[in-house]
Amino acid sequence: MNNCAPIIRRSLKREREKFLPGVVLSFTKLMHPPERFGRRPRIVGLIELENGRRVLGALLSDAFIGQSVRPRMRLSHVTAEGLRVYETAYEAAGKAVAPQAFPGYILALTGPSGVGKSTISRMLARAFSEYAASVPILTTREQKPGDEGEYVYTAREEFERLQRTGAIVAATRIPSSSEDRRYGYRAADIEAIWSAGKLPVVVTELHLLEDLARHYGRRAILSFGLLPPGRTKRAKLSQLLHRLRARGRDSEEHIRDRLKNAERDLAFFRERKDLFDHIVVNEDLSSMLDYMRKKVSGLSGA
Repeated sequence: MNNCAPIIRRSLKREREKFLPGVVLSFTKLMHPPERFGRRPRIVGLIELENGRRVLGALLSDAFIGQSVRPRMRLSHVTAEGLRVYETAYEAAGKAVAPQAFPGYILALTGPSGVGKSTISRMLARAFSEYAASVPILTTREQKPGDEGEYVYTAREEFERLQRTGAIVAATRIPSSSEDRRYGYRAADIEAIWSAGKLPVVVTELHLLEDLARHYGRRAILSFGLLPPGRTKRAKLSQLLHRLRARGRDSEEHIRDRLKNAERDLAFFRERKDLFDHIVVNEDLSSMLDYMRKKVSGLSGA
């Protein structure tokens, strides 16, 4: 019995720790929960408690990423023997705030060139224009056909000045054999979208995603990793090659550069799983839009 005491103490400590307020990192709705919970849909969220620990818990109302919640005990279910079982569930802390008014929530789309990040970003901004907006990308590369207004072009010297002054909060330099290709996001552009009551949508690669998470905090980023179809790395790269050639925006030299960078990006998905909330294969745009509608709070009702 004495040998069990430390185990019991640790178990009780873990349960006490769950009874802390926290923030919703992600959530899902179970339309058909286990039978013991009844037939009503059940919302389960990943909660980051104020002590940094992450727990899974039932949410007592519709939730959104970044929502502050507080715990309370509630009846979970009654066993066949009539035993009443209670659980720690989470409810909104204070007055509920609509997702559109939440300041500090960024939707990030990450993946290799050709996977469809920019296309999905534009689709989201058009389909849900009252809720979401694409953040313009600052770049030193030359303008190309098909950019469709997603970039703000600048000289390298100006880009570096903005970095030094802190105006750029996320930056990267993409290796290229023919041009200086730097990309970045300005805090003013992101905050202008928040001020308009909308969700900023960013297109990122590994360094941009790391910088955004470092600057705003990981829990402020709802991150989607996008992969091309294919069971093997070779099959995935073949899909990217086909897409890059089909869109007709890059020379063969630039396509070779992008494929080299894509190999590194695919490895990043394995090495930094902690930076992604969802990893999904982008097989067709219609399915992706439906998937995003289900996973991004606020879009389902837009």
